[in-house]
Amino acid sequence: MELTLDIFESKKTKGVKSHINNLVAIAKSDGNFSMAEKRLIFEIGKRNGLSNDKLKTIIKSDKAIKFKVPKTDSDRFDRVYDLVEMAIVEGSDNENEISACIEIAEKLGFRKAIVGVLVRKLATGIQGELPKTKEELKAECADFLVF
Repeated sequence: MELTLDIFESKKTKGVKSHINNLVAIAKSDGNFSMAEKRLIFEIGKRNGLSNDKLKTIIKSDKAIKFKVPKTDSDRFDRVYDLVEMAIVEGSDNENEISACIEIAEKLGFRKAIVGVLVRKLATGIQGELPKTKEELKAECADFLVF
């Protein structure tokens, strides 16, 4: 029954599910899917209108979810920000997770030449001595948002 209902989902819902699927991939990339990572996925999912049941289904599923690229630069930035936040939620830079963020940022349309710098700037800004807000980082990274 779940598959039949999927055809009636909005583009936005399909995009959010794609994003959650990417977050799950980042969380699992180090072989340790921690409680902190799960909490962050549920927080981001709820913020984007997904139910706990839908989130649990995405987390448990091995089924591929079609990759969706947001239409606006701002939405693409938000996706990368969430990915980086997931990569560092456990308090340490995991190179596998950072590399996965870079790879997904490229798929989202960021120029290959800048994705590494963008992802590392976000990681530093989020977990720095004086952490910055998402909006502060978005303003600082505005030059990276030109596609």
